[in-house]
Formats: sequence, structure tokens, C-alpha cells
Amino acid sequence: MKNAMSLNSKVIVSSRGQVVIPSVLREKLGIYTGKELLFNARDDGVIELRPLTRSIEQFFGRCKRAGEATMSIEDMDAAIAQAITENNSGSPDAQ
Repeated sequence: MKNAMSLNSKVIVSSRGQVVIPSVLREKLGIYTGKELLFNARDDGVIELRPLTRSIEQFFGRCKRAGEATMSIEDMDAAIAQAITENNSGSPDAQ
């Protein structure tokens, strides 16, 4: 059985519908500025708030440009090596 953490804090909803997550909860849960959270309203009236986590698989294909073929790992490695070579050829340390 999992050990469940239980921290309760009262918050007040502002006129803009905002609530402040108490610092003890933010610290304990790793919630920081810009962190995405997922609200879930259950049928029994309970609101769940969870930090949104993403896996690397969710980012696959995000950088692909329209009309360009997908690069293989080998092509990516070659492009990186070429960029490093070109970048280093102009530096004073390269001579």
C-alpha cells in the first residue's frame, strides 16, 4: 500500500477565480512558476489538482518542418558533426 501524504490548507477564491496554492504544498509537490497543472472535477464534488507530466514521446515530431523528410539518427549526427566542424574552423582555438 502506498504511503499517502496528507496536507490540508484552506484557500480563498479571488474575484478572478484564482486561488493561491500554499507554499508548503508547492514545495512538497514540486510546483513552481510556469508548471502546468491538471484540474479534475470528480462526480462526487472533489477537485483533484495534479502536476502535469509529459514523456519524451509526446514531443516526437514537434520540430518537423512542413515539406521536409524526417531525418535519421545518422543524418542528425552528421549534421551536428558538420556544424561543430564549421563552428570550430572559425575559432582562434582551432588553429
